Formats: sequence, C-alpha cells, structure tokens
Amino acid sequence: MALDMMRAMGDTAVVTTNLFISALLVMRFYIPYMRKKSGAVIIGIAYFIIMLIIYLIPYPMSGLTAYPLGMITVLTISILVEKKNITQKCFLALTIYMFLWISSEMSLLPWKGISKITFMNPKIRDGMQQFILYYIAVSLLYIIQNALRYLEIIISEKVYYRKNEQMSWREFILFVTPYVAIIAGYWISSFLSDAYFNTVKEHVSDRYPIYDGLRGLFGFIAFLATISVIYSYQKIKQSRDDQLQNALVSKQVEELSVHVHSIEKLYAEIRGIKHDINDHIMVLGNLLEKGDNASAVTYLNEWHDDFPATDINARTGNPVTDIVISEKRREAEEAGIEFIDEFRYPTTGKVEAIDIAVILNNALANAVRASKECSGSTIEVRSLKNNNAYLIQVKNTFSGELSLNTDTGLPETSKDDIESHGYGLKNIKRITEKYYGTIQLEQKEDTVIFTAMLMIPE
Repeated sequence: MALDMMRAMGDTAVVTTNLFISALLVMRFYIPYMRKKSGAVIIGIAYFIIMLIIYLIPYPMSGLTAYPLGMITVLTISILVEKKNITQKCFLALTIYMFLWISSEMSLLPWKGISKITFMNPKIRDGMQQFILYYIAVSLLYIIQNALRYLEIIISEKVYYRKNEQMSWREFILFVTPYVAIIAGYWISSFLSDAYFNTVKEHVSDRYPIYDGLRGLFGFIAFLATISVIYSYQKIKQSRDDQLQNALVSKQVEELSVHVHSIEKLYAEIRGIKHDINDHIMVLGNLLEKGDNASAVTYLNEWHDDFPATDINARTGNPVTDIVISEKRREAEEAGIEFIDEFRYPTTGKVEAIDIAVILNNALANAVRASKECSGSTIEVRSLKNNNAYLIQVKNTFSGELSLNTDTGLPETSKDDIESHGYGLKNIKRITEKYYGTIQLEQKEDTVIFTAMLMIPE
C-alpha cells in the first residue's frame, strides 16, 4: 500500500514537472511571434494549467484528446492576448501540436533500451530498486522528449524567418493540408493500436517490436514534412515579394522615364527659343522705334504664349530629382500640406540618378499619404553630404503612433491591401544596401523622421 501511494505521488510529481517544462517550451516557441514577451508567458501558463487539469481529473483521457484540448486553449489565449494575424496563430497552434506529438513518438526509440537496463532488468528483483529505477527511466524519457522539442523549436525558428508577416486564409489552407494528413495518420495508428490491445490484451509493440521503431520513424518523417512546409511557405512569400518589388521598381522607372523625356523635350524647346531670341528682340526693337507700342505688346504676348508651360519648380541640381520633388510638392500643396524643399543632388561621387529618384519618390509618397490625415501638416525634405556619406531625410507630420516590424525595422502597414503595401520602403532599403547604407525611421511627438544613408564612392 505504501509503495502504491509513493508510486501515485511519484507519477504526479514527474508528470507535473514534465508539463511545466513543456509549458516553458511552448512559451519559448511563441516568443518570436508575439509583439510582447508577456503574451508568450500567458500562453505558456495557460497551457500548463489546462494540461495539469486534464491530468488531475479522475476521468482518464488519452493523448488523442488531451493534446488537442491543450492546443485549442493555446490558440484561444494567443488570439485573446493579441488580436492580429489570426491565421498565423492557427498555423502556430497546429505546428506546436505537431512538435509535441513528434517528440513523443521519436522518444519511443530509446525507451525500450532505457527500460531494459533499468526497472525491467531481470537481475533487479528488489521492489524499491525497481521503483527508483522506474522514475529514473521516466525522467530520462521526458528529458529526451523535451530536448527534441527544444531542437524542433530552434530549427523552426531559424527556418521561419518572416515571422511577423500576414498569412492569408488561402495560404493557411494550402500549408496546413500536410499537417492534417500527418495528424490523421497518427490518429488512425493510435486507434488501431488501442483496438488491438483491447482485443488481445497485448500491446502491438510486445508482439511486433519493430512497431515502436516505425512510429519513431514516422515521427521523424513528420518533422521533416513540418519543416519543409514552413520552408516552402517562406520561399513562396519571398518569391512573391521579389516579383512585386521588381514590378514596382519597373513601374516607377517607367514613370520617371516618361517625366525625363518630357523635361528633355521641354529643354529642347527652350534651347530653340534661345536660338530665335535675337530675331524676336530685333522685331520688338523695330516696332518700338516706329512707335507702334500696341503691335509690340501684341507680339510680346504672342511670343509669351508660345513659351512651353512647366511645372518644374525644384532646383536640386539634377533634372530627374527636379521632376520627383516638383510632382510631390504639387500633390502636397493640393492637399493643403506645407512643403519645404532643401534637397540637393550630390555634386560629387558615383551614384545613379534613378536610385536617388526612387528613394525620394517612395519616401515623399509615404509622407504625403500620412500627412493628409493631419491638419496643419508639413513635409520637409533635405539632404546632407559629408565625405562619402550622403543622407536623405524626409520629415512629415503624423497623428498616429509609428509601429515598427521587429523583423524588418519597417512600419506595420495600415492599408487594407496589406499584401502589396510596404514594398516602397523595401525598395528604398534595397537601394541603400546597394550603396552599403541603411534606413532609419523614428517618431518624435507628432513628427516622423525618415533617413536614408548611402555611401557614395568618389
């Protein structure tokens, strides 16, 4: 009787400890995906409590029921703690469920050997020794399980590098399909194993020792499939991002090229006027000498009307950036936004004008969009060159709170089309990295400051 009581207490202590460690690993799994670490802590606590309750209730519950209940709790708490990217949270709940199950299956491989050299050793007949060795064996089993879980979490964290990006429901269904197939295979296997035991009162592994090895192998294959799903998802997202970024760059370059051709045509017309200016002055002089002031005024007005119209009011030192800043100034002023231009194109160094134009076009477009939501808004663009370092800075009024993505350092988008927005800043970052530079975004009260630094070779 005393040994039975000690066994019951020992079971409770070992299982509780294992659940606590598993809860810590669940918390560790969620930390990179939550905006605040406290959210992951709450998820870990919730998992520990629900699994402990399931273990302590007098009604026996199999792992097929217990773990899904634990994962449903984890999913519910993760959504309540942070109501964003719900599809990803569903994906993460299924992934951690897979990891918990896979580690349990793979730990069956060494369990037979551990049990044979400890409490099932035929040389050991003393009841107390078997009791102690049993809990040593179970502790080793749980250590192996949790070590495998930690390894799974670390590997998945390395592979899942775009952690804070939105996952669509279509993507969720596509990538969770292999999970469903694997889980269904596990459930069917467990059901048949239980049915076999209930029928012949003997475990399948006792009759067929290879069974545990096959389950462990299935768990390993399931882990590889899980990592492959995550890796494929990341690569597909990256490929789509690259396509959208390239399309955006091509569109911007095409638009800038049209503007450049327009300004080239304008300059050609101005050169033509300069060529003919002496003839015009001679005609005006003759009319004025004759005292025909009315004809002189008429001729002057007609000449003025022939001048090409231009909206290019910026003087940056480069016609391409002149066009960009003039266009953004027009957009800002039409929206009632004050526009301050202190930008100057670098006079020395090797830099492509189209790269500077793309940076300005995207940065100022974001500034105009954000400033439209504020009254009394101001946009200020300036530049500074110090040796090889060239800085472009855009300041704009902003009434909200700037929220930066922890992975990219770029702002979280507020636009409805979250999948296609944000590529402007990504293109800026790509261009600055081309010149071994970087970008920075910061907020000071109601002003957002964007800075792009480029290292321009001489």
